[in-house]
Amino acid sequence: MSKKRERRIVVISGASSGIGKELCALYRAAGDTVIGLSRRVCNDGDISVDVTDHAAVERAVEEIAARHGRIDTVIANAGGGLSGATELLPLDDIRYQFSLNFTGALDLVRCALKHMRAGSNAVFISSACALFALPYRAMYCASKSAVNMAAFGLYMELKNHGIRVSSICPGDIRTEFTANRVKHSDGGERYGSAPARSADKIDGREHKRMDVERASKKIYKCAVKSKKPMYIVGAKYKALNFLRRILPQKLFLDITAKLF
Repeated sequence: MSKKRERRIVVISGASSGIGKELCALYRAAGDTVIGLSRRVCNDGDISVDVTDHAAVERAVEEIAARHGRIDTVIANAGGGLSGATELLPLDDIRYQFSLNFTGALDLVRCALKHMRAGSNAVFISSACALFALPYRAMYCASKSAVNMAAFGLYMELKNHGIRVSSICPGDIRTEFTANRVKHSDGGERYGSAPARSADKIDGREHKRMDVERASKKIYKCAVKSKKPMYIVGAKYKALNFLRRILPQKLFLDITAKLF
């Protein structure tokens, strides 16, 4: 008779919608205890928290540790988008983008690590945009690239201590993310209508995005395995990453600029 697997204590941010909501359901279906973190609580046992508020994140993690004694898996999933001409973006919006996507994700993982032991894992939900710079979405790409670098650093630092760290980079998925993206369409004299046209082009591909349930199942499998420092979800994005690595950088950027 096989030994029954111990129930994992799983913490997931951005749990009220999209990928986070689906991941919560998948872990619960597997018999794990899941505590979702989001500004809008959807399930009993979840905690309302804004990941950009360090004190709130720390309180939430300490409450979870007091309630369950440990954390086995932490998934930093909460995030948001920002588009517009980089030169013209309000500085406060740029700061918030990094506070939400990068600092908030890193803060959650750092707080959780205090209660994680050998055999546990930390997962950052990054983006394919961490690998490919895009015009008029440069700050979003930069924030996700920062997530990857932090994940890789933690991977090296924690490897000998038995804690696995992975960054998962999915491509475009059909969620509320596109609708909730902060968009600045004014291009001024220099850029004109280019930022608006770029946003419309990207938004117009909504029907071509990956189904959220299917994509989340792939992300879940990667998160559970967590054997590699990075996973890319989506065959198209794996192919693009291969091209990025073999093409001259200038050529790849020029092609990307024409596409977007």
